[in-house]
Amino acid sequence: MLRTLLFFVSAFVFLTACSGTTNPTPTQPFARPSATIERAPNRSSLLNGTPSPPSTKVTGKFIFAPGDGSIWIQDPASGSPSPVIKPSPELFADAPGWSPDGKSFVYVRSSLTAQGNAQNAIYRANADGSNNEPVALPPTNKTMLNWPHYSWDGKWIYYTSSTPVPPNKQDSRIMRVAVDGGDPQTIIQDARMSTESPDGKQIAFIRFNFDTFTAALWIADSDGQNARALLSDDVFIMLSAPQFAPDGSQILFAASGPNTRPLPGISMRTRDCTPQLLCLFAKPAYADGLPWDLWTVTPDGSKFTRLTQVSADSPWPAWSRDSTQVAFFDTSGEYLVQVSTRAVSQISQNGGHGVFGWWQP
Repeated sequence: MLRTLLFFVSAFVFLTACSGTTNPTPTQPFARPSATIERAPNRSSLLNGTPSPPSTKVTGKFIFAPGDGSIWIQDPASGSPSPVIKPSPELFADAPGWSPDGKSFVYVRSSLTAQGNAQNAIYRANADGSNNEPVALPPTNKTMLNWPHYSWDGKWIYYTSSTPVPPNKQDSRIMRVAVDGGDPQTIIQDARMSTESPDGKQIAFIRFNFDTFTAALWIADSDGQNARALLSDDVFIMLSAPQFAPDGSQILFAASGPNTRPLPGISMRTRDCTPQLLCLFAKPAYADGLPWDLWTVTPDGSKFTRLTQVSADSPWPAWSRDSTQVAFFDTSGEYLVQVSTRAVSQISQNGGHGVFGWWQP
């Protein structure tokens, strides 16, 4: 009798815990960047309520690559995007980044050489997509160049160069090349995805552990000396997209999974399960892939802050010019975070997998 009663109680609790409201149909038309992009349903649960427009007007212009080989520029106020790079069977574009004046952008251009070999190079184009020209070409067909961006003063273009090392590793290094041309310079070895401080004195980057398939966040002097870890590779499942704030006070990054140990400024909290039986059932994850959130850390590593708790899918963030806001892009759309309050609001439903940038005058 007792076993029968426990069975029905367990079944009732399980159904109650797992039930929920159906996601509403999007009320806004989705300006889908490409017919090849399959957008996830509008997830009201992402923001714990129906997404609402930002409380303040969003100015400037966005640039993003949704993951289908195209690059788009968007007016954040209207939410209307325009294509500036279109994909083809011979061309795939990704990872765009604005110049400081907003007149041009750099991006990764994957195409076929005259010999029929795939080439992954860094290109620059005007803001309207015209005047495409190579900035950095890979030294070999096996080398891949990725994540380009301008320096704050607009004099350099930084990027990551990665070459396979059999059987299952890579030689990745942060490189830079002068905007006016010249030979590329190696800044840091065993590094990828860099971001430089506005004063030009420091550089932060991701260091990947190929044995555990996890990542760490490091910082060093601008020449690569005195490198030290801000965040070890055993805290999160993965890290991505480090971004120095324009005021230099914080480094923004995306992290997948909860922190597995205490961080300065962040306490470890246990889940509150009442009744205890609910602990047997995991909280549903709303991201289509690994759940990610946005964090910040001070350059000295003394304080971490979790900006979002939305379990986003492949988010890529960008700072506002005054460092008070963060916009990010994931598979469900574009969102705005007020840094002081951590309030999140939806900007548009333009989404995808790729790199996102924000320029403001």
